[in-house]
Amino acid sequence: MTKSRLEAFTDGVVAIVLTVLILDIQIPDAPTLASLLSITNTLFAYIVSFIFVAVIWVNHHRMMQMAEKINYRVIWANIFWLFWLTLCPAVTSWVGRNPNQFWPEFSYVLIYTMWSFSYGILSKQLSKANDPDSHVVKVLDRDQRSRLSMVINLVVLAGVFIFPPIGILGRFLVSGIWVVSYRKADQYYQKIIGKKNRGRS
Repeated sequence: MTKSRLEAFTDGVVAIVLTVLILDIQIPDAPTLASLLSITNTLFAYIVSFIFVAVIWVNHHRMMQMAEKINYRVIWANIFWLFWLTLCPAVTSWVGRNPNQFWPEFSYVLIYTMWSFSYGILSKQLSKANDPDSHVVKVLDRDQRSRLSMVINLVVLAGVFIFPPIGILGRFLVSGIWVVSYRKADQYYQKIIGKKNRGRS
């Protein structure tokens, strides 16, 4: 399978997921502000999920463009990642209708945590499929956002037991981490590490 075909398949799945996300929003019949406010939670859940899916899709595109080769491990890792993506509309709908309830928030965070985890697996397999001195390997080895995302996800997952609404707020935070490009992320990481190293010396 060529890299372009894998990207085209992924783009198609992402487009369907984004479409399903919006289809769940039921616009009220009454033309009043009160009726619009009644679906505020659903709209907020949709916006947060849409932003995260869009941001990660952009990063997936950047990552695949840097890669020179793929293999079947990359293909199956990508499919595993897409599996968790396809579950996102279901949990987004549930948490949108029940924003302060434990199980909807827990399910929401769990699904998106597994999606982040599977993205890390995809990155690793893509690195293994390419030459050690290739551009994609160098960039992915320096990028720490997958690890940072998992730490945040696990903290948020634990926080849901105490304050359920933290689940959707934590997803918004993770989205912010992935907004910047791989190059910018590495620059910020080097600045932080450089400051820590200078502080220890």
